Amino acid sequence: MSPGVLPPSGGNDGFERRPADWLSFDQARDRIVAAGDPLPPQEVRLEEVDAFPPPALSAEVRTPATLPPGPTSAMDGYVLRRADVEEADRADSSPRKPLPVVGASRPGHPTEPLPEGSAARIMTGGLLPEGADTVIPVEHTDREAGGEGRLLLLEPLPEEGRFIRPAGEEMTRGEVLARPGDALSPGLLALLASAGVPQVQLHERPRVGLLVTGDELIGLEEVEARAEALHQGRARVDVLTPSLEPLVREAGGRPLKPRRVGDDRVELRRALTELATEADLVITTGGASMGDADLLKRTLDELDHELLFWRIRMRPGSPVSLGRLQIEVEGRSKAVPVLGLPGNPVSALVTFLLLGRPLIRRLGGHREVHLPRIRARAADPLPGHDHLTLFPRVRLRNDSDGRWEAYTTGSQSSGVTASVARAQGVAVVTAGSGGVDEGTEVPVVLFPLGLG
Repeated sequence: MSPGVLPPSGGNDGFERRPADWLSFDQARDRIVAAGDPLPPQEVRLEEVDAFPPPALSAEVRTPATLPPGPTSAMDGYVLRRADVEEADRADSSPRKPLPVVGASRPGHPTEPLPEGSAARIMTGGLLPEGADTVIPVEHTDREAGGEGRLLLLEPLPEEGRFIRPAGEEMTRGEVLARPGDALSPGLLALLASAGVPQVQLHERPRVGLLVTGDELIGLEEVEARAEALHQGRARVDVLTPSLEPLVREAGGRPLKPRRVGDDRVELRRALTELATEADLVITTGGASMGDADLLKRTLDELDHELLFWRIRMRPGSPVSLGRLQIEVEGRSKAVPVLGLPGNPVSALVTFLLLGRPLIRRLGGHREVHLPRIRARAADPLPGHDHLTLFPRVRLRNDSDGRWEAYTTGSQSSGVTASVARAQGVAVVTAGSGGVDEGTEVPVVLFPLGLG
């Protein structure tokens, strides 16, 4: 037996003596989200923002100016004084006379005030010159065909305000453009840039340490060399490192270099200590149950770790735990949340998305921490459970009326990775509901784009 492996029923087994908490899913989710406070803000110039995944704002942003500062044209054409044309029409019933064209207004290049009895060229987005109040689309004129600088109107005057965008149509001075907790998406980034906002206050992205455990696991780089062991069931490929790392990024976290450690208490202790020193959150997989080789919780017991809860009434993924690891860094003590996920890939991925992702979002200062939900009709009957909330993996489609339908991704065994790989979300079958009949509406939590 290797030095770090605990013999059956020996050593520090305080974790084993603690009864399972068996929290409801909602209780566990709320406790996990409350386990971390948003990280401190930092001021970042807008041109230096890394907007994917979008970080969260920590302070309100207001527009410094009204935009546009005055009325602008919604068309390419000409601008004039309505009163000049109306007065001429009333005074003379003969065909209209050409108007002299003076100047041109283009976006960013306004023209001088408009003299009475004249017109000016204007481009879409150009500011109306002082004195002008009417825009005539170019197709409603002779396009100065009678000679350069002479414009003839071919159509009746448009109604007042037609083809004119008012001042402040985009934003007004002092208007709230963004609030604390808003994600600085590319769209919001474009809005702030258009307002001329030079810098913003952003929460730091949480550093997330991933620790994947299990003697049987090998990396993708070892697959060819260990093919025989894989085929004989003496090894399994670590699928959680390559799948959880991008999900941490999608959630808004900064993954540290993932660690994969076998069932060795010495190595586990070293990895936990090193990750906690660097990370704002440590997420572990495996070692979550009560077997002789499940050393993770026992190793945490040896450290300055406070276990907040263990086990949730959910499937897949009930052996989830949450704790705080106290660690000394450069003479200062810090408490690092440690979220323990199951080692089974299906259970680990589902619990990460439903529980781990919200904690990362919370640490990153986001207001919206949970994945979106929709309601869909069950295309297959979904069994229920008296005590557990079930999360069957589903795909979505639209029926002939455009309503969402959810159908399962085949076998829902937590050992079938394809069930989550093909899923676009999970249906939520609450404990004690008796299941969901075919054709009945059910909530569906949507997975991030590109997962299934």
